[in-house]
Amino acid sequence: MDGGDERHRRALAVTSASEPDDRRQQIDALVAACVLIAQVDGAVTPDERSRMVERLKSQPLLEGLELETALQTFEALDARFDARPEETWVEAEMMIRRLKGRAEAEAVASAAVAVSIDGGLEAEERSAVLDICAWLDVSPLRVLP
Repeated sequence: MDGGDERHRRALAVTSASEPDDRRQQIDALVAACVLIAQVDGAVTPDERSRMVERLKSQPLLEGLELETALQTFEALDARFDARPEETWVEAEMMIRRLKGRAEAEAVASAAVAVSIDGGLEAEERSAVLDICAWLDVSPLRVLP
């Protein structure tokens, strides 16, 4: 199995949370990570937004109402970035940090990279991924393409 297949397997292996709150934290962290990676270059274009929404729809972590919740969270965070980027960055960072040390952290980081990256990693995107990995205490070697 090559490295890409392994990362994909880990992204799909998000463990089921035992409580709805845990599940919501996973969804929030995934969406926040996706928005941070997308926003790192200053703005999310309509094309980037539609590609990311389509990729979110294909994530096994997000089914039914959870997908709708994730899409609403994505749109709300993305809109707040336009108005208050620094404040929203901190809010998204805190959403991600809630998973630090939990079994789901690596899978959420892998899924965020899979959803957010459209081709190669630009320097700013790579930096955002490294930040996310540090916040989650996950090795970047395990999630970077």
